[in-house]
Amino acid sequence: YVFASTRVRSVEKNLLTKERAENLIDCNSPEDAIKILIDIGYGKGAEEIEAKDFEKLLSEEIKKVYDFVRGIAPSEAKLYAFLYPYDYHNLKVLMKAEFLESDPEPYLIDKVGTIDVNQLQIMVRERNFVGMTDNMKNAILEVVDLFSRTNDPQVIDFIFDKYCYKEMKESADKTNNSYIKGYVSLLIDTINLKTFVRLREMKKNWDLFSQVFIEGGNIQDKLFISNYDEPYEQFAERLIPYGLSKAMAEGGSALRETGKFTVLEKLCDDSIMDYARRAKYVTFGIEPLAAYLIAKEAEIRTVRIVMTGLLQGLSREMMTERLRETYV
Repeated sequence: YVFASTRVRSVEKNLLTKERAENLIDCNSPEDAIKILIDIGYGKGAEEIEAKDFEKLLSEEIKKVYDFVRGIAPSEAKLYAFLYPYDYHNLKVLMKAEFLESDPEPYLIDKVGTIDVNQLQIMVRERNFVGMTDNMKNAILEVVDLFSRTNDPQVIDFIFDKYCYKEMKESADKTNNSYIKGYVSLLIDTINLKTFVRLREMKKNWDLFSQVFIEGGNIQDKLFISNYDEPYEQFAERLIPYGLSKAMAEGGSALRETGKFTVLEKLCDDSIMDYARRAKYVTFGIEPLAAYLIAKEAEIRTVRIVMTGLLQGLSREMMTERLRETYV
């Protein structure tokens, strides 16, 4: 990992800093922001990209990043936990298109994943599961069965998400790397925490939460369920061992005052970034590569927040409060 780690360290300086993110916010127009993104390496050069098509630019950037990291990684399989979400996203798109008896929209397809999307499309159409993981196969069969009985499109997302995080957890465990295993567990914890809060705000009971709870995190479902009606600030104290106390306390307080989930979501993402920064203390290994992927995906989310805000004419204050912590 000496060469791979050194290469990643050399490109970390190009990551979006807090200052660069604020420069994007200060742009007079979305078109000016696109120019800044092109200047810092997004896209394929000085091509003309319309602001409304910024998602295409982000899609190209994330593919470029994964191609780079996969090209230098001594063991690509150790990074599969980061690639599987793209496979499962594509499976969602392909299955929804099939049920609608239409072709999948090209702009919805991710060109990142463990399986080439063109090959994946053939696999799904022909129900040829050779080359898929058992979890992918089981997810497809379960979706087909349940959707045929309920005709509820929500089951597609729910089932694929369930198997996706199961896949990520199993993949992380196979690496036997504590950093990657810890990242996946923390990611699952943040998702369960946000689900917990959303269902409470919707006045849903704990039984529904137990049905949508994702296994594989550090926080067990019984901790959520046994304290389901507890005030958020009090419940936050129970999350101190898991590093999510601040997210729950401040996010819960903001939710009570404003009715918005913005602060909770931001602080959950910041917790993941805090975890990612631990890789800075690892000289050589898979950790710098994994952290770079985490940082770059967080950067993409930040750019999406800013571009969407500029296109919608949001105030600088509204966009600033949604900005996530950066890796550098």
